[in-house]
Amino acid sequence: MTLTIPDVEKWAPDQLTTAGDHADGMASKLDTAVKGGSDKTRALTWSGAAATAANARMDIEQTRAGSVSAALQGLHTAFTSQVDNLKNAKTKVLQLRDLATAPSAAQDGAQPVPGFKVEPNGTVTADDRIAKVCALMNGQQRVDESLRILRDAATWQVDITNALQQAESVAEQAKTQVAQAVGNLQAAYDALGEPKSGTTPAPTPTTPAATDTATPVASSKPNYATGGNHNNSGGGGSHSSSGTPSTGSPSSGSPTSSGSPTGPMPSGDVAEWIKKAKEKLIAMGYSPDQIDERALAMIIEHESGGNPQIVNNWDSNAAAGHPSKGLMQTIDSTFNAYKAPGHDDIYDPVDNIIAGTRYTIDRYGSLSNVPGVAAVNSGGAYQGY
Repeated sequence: MTLTIPDVEKWAPDQLTTAGDHADGMASKLDTAVKGGSDKTRALTWSGAAATAANARMDIEQTRAGSVSAALQGLHTAFTSQVDNLKNAKTKVLQLRDLATAPSAAQDGAQPVPGFKVEPNGTVTADDRIAKVCALMNGQQRVDESLRILRDAATWQVDITNALQQAESVAEQAKTQVAQAVGNLQAAYDALGEPKSGTTPAPTPTTPAATDTATPVASSKPNYATGGNHNNSGGGGSHSSSGTPSTGSPSSGSPTSSGSPTGPMPSGDVAEWIKKAKEKLIAMGYSPDQIDERALAMIIEHESGGNPQIVNNWDSNAAAGHPSKGLMQTIDSTFNAYKAPGHDDIYDPVDNIIAGTRYTIDRYGSLSNVPGVAAVNSGGAYQGY
């Protein structure tokens, strides 16, 4: 353990709250500014190719700025999520230290008995206390009293070092969350700059298949959110579109990307997982050319780093109680809506790929139309869903 009591004494958790509020305020100002620019562009009384191009450009900028805004909101969450835990950990360490070192009053008007000495690393020594208490004792009485004081010192040491270990654990969690949020913000910022030629906004979601008229139609689809490595391109940290998820087999005529895929073919475990998921999807009625292995590998690498057990515990979806999980970072409601029969484990890599692929094709028309994949195929940087 490297954390010391003086280290904990210097903690100022309220400064994290201030920093988090600043990040949240920046996100709000960014959203307002970009939306205002988009609204003003659309309000111009003009038409034709120039107007269409201007509106499309503003849509692109709103999406790109939304990615930065979402990352700023993630930074706010990272700054503030451990504030109470840090305060409690600090209070416990210092209270135990103060109680252990406090002198105890002696009887009959004698001088107070010294408290224990607590080292910065939590080690507790009792030499001064033993010398004072046992000064007039001898023989077995002195031995017994010395042992009792040493046992008390050992108990205090266990309590203090355990409190320090807990404080260190909380501090490491806070550091990890902030570092991850800063990385996401940097990635979103790096993805700005001039849009590449040919970049277009994400396509309108495909119309879901007709549902049984006896089944109530939901007002919105379940969300599909990004997770540990990247943020969503939208400011709210998730996606939704009107209608209910398609449950039947897809048409073989579903749209696919017109450009050649970018990036390497999957390898290792990821390649095997994609292969098994593709076989299942084809058996469900999807055409082989809809299952772009390169696009899937790219999405998996950027969303989860190939870790099927990863859970996003910091973004807006996590704050709302439904964190993104698994290889393609689905939330539970999306996974349950798009999973294949018999493939019910969100942490199973094949099950997660099946559900994520079905959702993505339903939402974007093809894997290659996912905004991040389309951006890379156009020479830009990957952006989260």
